[in-house]
Amino acid sequence: MAHEISFEKAQEKARQDEIICRMIESYPDHMSESEIIDIASLLRRLTGDVAAWLIEEQAARENQQ
Repeated sequence: MAHEISFEKAQEKARQDEIICRMIESYPDHMSESEIIDIASLLRRLTGDVAAWLIEEQAARENQQ
């Protein structure tokens, strides 16, 4: 099964996830409700892609054993 995204892309998306989470942690009172909703949507997409990549990678490694 071919990955939908590359390792490098999954790595970049994970890095972006971390930056967004740190930003929320540092400035929670400076964001409006609509900004939080937009950020949550962005995080869902980014983390979903990374999670899918990790699941595919795990399955590929299990099949190699």
